[in-house]
Amino acid sequence: MMRIAAVFLTVFVSASQVGADTIFSFHGVGDPIRRVDARSRSMGGGGRSLVDGLNFSTHNPALLAAFRKASASVQFITQRRSLGGGAAVNDGDVGAFQIVVPFGLGPVLGIGLEPLTDMDFGAVENTGTGDLGYELQVEATGGIQSVSLGLGIRVGQRLYLGGRLNWVAMGTFNESWTKTFNGADIFFSHDKIIRTHRGWLPSLGFIYTPTARWSFGGNVQIGRQIRQRQVHKNRFVSVSSALEVETQSYVDMAHEFGFGATYLAGYRWLASFDVSRSLWGQTGAGRFNTWDISAGALWRTGNPDLLVRSRRFELTAGFHYRSLYFPTTTNSQISELGASFGIGLPFKNDSGRFRYVIEVGQRGDRAKHGASERFIQQSFSVTGFVR
Repeated sequence: MMRIAAVFLTVFVSASQVGADTIFSFHGVGDPIRRVDARSRSMGGGGRSLVDGLNFSTHNPALLAAFRKASASVQFITQRRSLGGGAAVNDGDVGAFQIVVPFGLGPVLGIGLEPLTDMDFGAVENTGTGDLGYELQVEATGGIQSVSLGLGIRVGQRLYLGGRLNWVAMGTFNESWTKTFNGADIFFSHDKIIRTHRGWLPSLGFIYTPTARWSFGGNVQIGRQIRQRQVHKNRFVSVSSALEVETQSYVDMAHEFGFGATYLAGYRWLASFDVSRSLWGQTGAGRFNTWDISAGALWRTGNPDLLVRSRRFELTAGFHYRSLYFPTTTNSQISELGASFGIGLPFKNDSGRFRYVIEVGQRGDRAKHGASERFIQQSFSVTGFVR
């Protein structure tokens, strides 16, 4: 059925007789989620090397080493995706939950729950004519989630090191395939597929600060095989019969390499640039290796002196480009462009911060892939120190 899903996606992006809600997540393990916090998201995704003790992004585990107070972060993300000439889909979920606990001036422990991939697909295809013609309806939702366990440590005054294990133990893909024939004497069927995953994904990272203004960071995620359990239920509604088959297989996750640089211009503003490469081409036939490039800036108002009673708002903006690993019939890789804007509002006594981020962008190209998709994403985040 996974091969059928891949064929259905490639057929859809090259055929006009198919109607759909959204398509750019329906392949393999779905659309990989950019593992950044709300502040980095509002900067286009930049911040892999922004080591200030306030960065909850999990793609670079070395960021943990800068925390000096027990802190927590929760993020809620809602998204509206609309296919060109089609309907729109709205979805929302908790983006990530993180708790950071430093042990004095020594190691820092990070624990969290976060999504790794997302899938949200809906399509209807009319195939054939006469009694053998049928309507195929496909729906797919869910994603892979993990329990995140990280450890960071500071070496001297300039070097930060970290490691993280992502325990893939949560999240489910639910697929529904309904085939309705035109002929009254032909049974229609309903196939339901439930996919769950188990496994570990380790990552390592570092950050080096040669001066007070510059910092550089890098990370690597070690792609591994994770076990997939698939339950396929087929129900022929007309005869009230059912068939259930359970299989297990292994799914390859991609190696990822990332690098980032941050420039701190004193209290008022900073800028970050990030780039990462994921080797999805090694995980399946027809897949592409991907790039993720982002850049953004942050501007602070108020006064850096804590004794001065002034509101320290943060304004952020950025943009990103990334390519997707999904195969296409034209062998032209699907890409995504987006721009983001955000505002950070401080709590009393600067004990935490509320952030709102809006991100707009587009995936795909109608001329190359047969379809394009626009999206508007909003993020709401609360971070604070745990007393």
